[in-house]
Amino acid sequence: METLLHSAWEAAREGVLVHAEGRVVYLNPVAAELLEVERDKVVGRSLLLALRDHKLEAVARRGGEATVETRSRTLWVRAIPGVLLLWDRTEEKNRLEALEESSRVLAHEFRTPVAGMLSLLEALQSGLQGAQAQEALQLLYQETLRLRRLVEDLPLHRRPSQNRTFALEELQNRLERFLAPQLAQKSAWIQWQIPHTVWANPDAVYQALLNLLDNALKYGTGPEIVVLSGQNKEGVWLEVRNQGQPLEDFERLFKAGQRGMHAANVRGTGLGLALVRRLAAGWGGTAYGRALENGNAFGLTFPLYTGGATQPSDSSSPRVNYRNGE
Repeated sequence: METLLHSAWEAAREGVLVHAEGRVVYLNPVAAELLEVERDKVVGRSLLLALRDHKLEAVARRGGEATVETRSRTLWVRAIPGVLLLWDRTEEKNRLEALEESSRVLAHEFRTPVAGMLSLLEALQSGLQGAQAQEALQLLYQETLRLRRLVEDLPLHRRPSQNRTFALEELQNRLERFLAPQLAQKSAWIQWQIPHTVWANPDAVYQALLNLLDNALKYGTGPEIVVLSGQNKEGVWLEVRNQGQPLEDFERLFKAGQRGMHAANVRGTGLGLALVRRLAAGWGGTAYGRALENGNAFGLTFPLYTGGATQPSDSSSPRVNYRNGE
């Protein structure tokens, strides 16, 4: 029977550590792996030497169950007199965190078009007639189709599958009409200089550019927003520039939940730029931010497409580190 028990412990999928009088009597291969120790060097030695963590030692001595973060792992442990059982929950925790982040990103991604559609519906209900009503209906139809494509592209870890060659200018009128209420509210306008052609998912570029323009309207201090594109040897870049105090740490803003120093009085979730970078990665590009003399620029990059599309050259393109998105 003792031999059978030993064989079972050796083959167990959870870690098993047996101790007595504060010393290690036995630990199986999984326990040695999770604790990152060599069995022959800790058997017979003190319990703390094997566990190398005061939280784990406390659970082993008092009994009960706990989740412990140790050595870059998340361990769920259960202790009974003389025995400590260990399960590695690191991957499960990472999956849950990724799912939560994806849920937040999804909510953010859907919030902007839904808010715009509600504004259009309210305008129709208020009595829009003729050409204006037809334009509002057309916008609603386009946004409904885009939402359907967003749903079809789930889950978020899948790369956009509807890439094609298109002129950036195709997005201009649609974006201006969608942002018209916000532009009017702030007495702002957009200056467009986007003559280039790119290879990407138009819906993804539309969403990324919409987020950048929305941020420029929220945080910019001047009435003019400039959207321009250029090309260098690495590809095409597309920037949204606005006036305001130049920022310092742009990389932090691209992390989920992070907001700028001027965002305290502006409603937001801190997910917009994280989503922009996620979308840009889908077409093989990146997203970046950089300070200007009297403002800031947030941009997107597109790799060169060698499928025969021609693109205007632009010697005034910014120096952008495409690898780091800075």
